[in-house]
Amino acid sequence: MKGPGIKDYLEVLSSKKMEAVKNNKEFIEVNSKALHALVSPQHATMPTCCQAIYKLMLQGDEILQRPKGNTGFGSHLTVRFYLHDMDTRERMFPNKKRGRPAKSEEEKLAAKKAKMKRNTEDLCNLIKGWLSEHGWEYEENKEFIEAHADDKRWVINVQGIKRGRKQTLPVKLSEVIKHIDDVNTHYSIAFNDSLAYRRQWNEIPEVVKNTLHMSVILADKKGNIVEI
Repeated sequence: MKGPGIKDYLEVLSSKKMEAVKNNKEFIEVNSKALHALVSPQHATMPTCCQAIYKLMLQGDEILQRPKGNTGFGSHLTVRFYLHDMDTRERMFPNKKRGRPAKSEEEKLAAKKAKMKRNTEDLCNLIKGWLSEHGWEYEENKEFIEAHADDKRWVINVQGIKRGRKQTLPVKLSEVIKHIDDVNTHYSIAFNDSLAYRRQWNEIPEVVKNTLHMSVILADKKGNIVEI
């Protein structure tokens, strides 16, 4: 089932602003995580949520907190909407009037991913952007990315964060096993997608993967990410 679209978010945001005007408030503050939980609790539509927030911003409104990373999307986005002169203030991020139609934030992100080189740094950035899109907060440590969402913890070891020769999946798996310290934490290894990595992952018994609560994350040449 398809999740809520930008019109659904815009409707809720507009309703919040109108209700605040009736209550004689000067401004309201909207957080993307809270708005997403209200409108789309069953679907991962954080980019659409943030796009709607940006779309309703007028000149004079403030971004109190920006999302982590460089996608512009994520659960940290917090905006203060001022409620005066809403009919006369211009949009902060208007659509382009000339040339090609303005791209949506999702299209911009897709284009950026498509241009990325398949090196270690880009893979790490892809993973961080992907986590932000799905509502995860993260910290990048020396050897892994640690992500949190609600009461869930996810540790992702990205292939080749360190410079040097790339390791095979079984070698990387044995390295991750040494650092497993919590049976309730989800662990993953992230690689640039290849038939070799898929074959190596399929050769590991399912009982081992399930016992370790382990998955592999693969990113293809276009920047698409899949978790297996």
